[in-house]
Amino acid sequence: MKFGTYYFFQAHPRYPHAEIIHRELEQMVWTEELGFDSVWLTEHHFIDYGLSVDPLLLATAGAARTQRIRFGMAAAILPFHNPLRLAEQAALLDIISNGRLDMGVGRGNRPEEFRGFQVPQHENRERFEEALEILTKAWTQESLEFRGRYYTVPPGIRVIPKPVQQPMPPIYQVCVSKESIENTALRGWPMLNSVLYGTLDKLPENREIYIAALEKADTPEPKKQWLLERWGVSRHIYVADTDAQALADTEEAEMWYQESLRKFQIPERIEDAHPSLQPAFRAQAERLAQVNWNDLVRDTVAFGSPDTVARKIEDMQRMGVGQVLCWMNFGGLAQDKIRRSMELFAREVMPRFR
Repeated sequence: MKFGTYYFFQAHPRYPHAEIIHRELEQMVWTEELGFDSVWLTEHHFIDYGLSVDPLLLATAGAARTQRIRFGMAAAILPFHNPLRLAEQAALLDIISNGRLDMGVGRGNRPEEFRGFQVPQHENRERFEEALEILTKAWTQESLEFRGRYYTVPPGIRVIPKPVQQPMPPIYQVCVSKESIENTALRGWPMLNSVLYGTLDKLPENREIYIAALEKADTPEPKKQWLLERWGVSRHIYVADTDAQALADTEEAEMWYQESLRKFQIPERIEDAHPSLQPAFRAQAERLAQVNWNDLVRDTVAFGSPDTVARKIEDMQRMGVGQVLCWMNFGGLAQDKIRRSMELFAREVMPRFR
């Protein structure tokens, strides 16, 4: 298995925003020093759920401070970007990092972000598909032209410079629905999943859907193995000397995170959302209302002593997860505790899976 660290830059009220950003840039450097394989960044806007408003810029800052680790987007939200501009920015990051970019993409699902950017959320799938086509053509063609419903590129536009990785950086897709999993497999891309609440039961189901789509596409066995080795799953992880210490350290931070997640995923007035989105919002609100600390500890998070956390990682290994995206800085945890947790994980958990 491979192990990365995951960054949202959560704006807990305990810290000034500038301090949060510098703290997590420092954690990226620790990621390389401690022997992790990668850093992953997300994209969020307009709420304290995350200050990672420009993951490519943050990854560029991290790449300038490191030599070895890869930098993954998990993910760039395509409907919020001019795809030509995004292609240029990603190519620059790939060059600056000497080919260490993994380009994760997603279509977004947070109501406040769509409202802020004045993009109708129910259009996100179609906008995603158009932006994705432009992005890949910009990297792989000398010049391009595109005419779609939402984006237009006039003939002869040259997007330069090109990425170091040829024909382009590896593309990952954040997958939530069965349809997105199947589409990702048919495109020959690795998928990214998250465990934010509830059990891990969905992960084997996602893998089965993904493998079935690969087989439908007659994917060669070496390619299939390559893709499954890169299946990434993010999860809250915290390691302390004992289970009791880990739970004492994390309860407040985890519950702050869960409330932040609820505010971000559900609009204040569901009835104001597009009718096609309202049933999903209501179902999500019902699920999130049932989240509690005891269930999270039992089913969702990986908090505890090195032995306890290793057992939880073993569960993921049995499910076939190829990469664990370790989200170790959630909910305003103190920097010294994050450092200690990362050290324990790197020294006493990771070697069991190398």
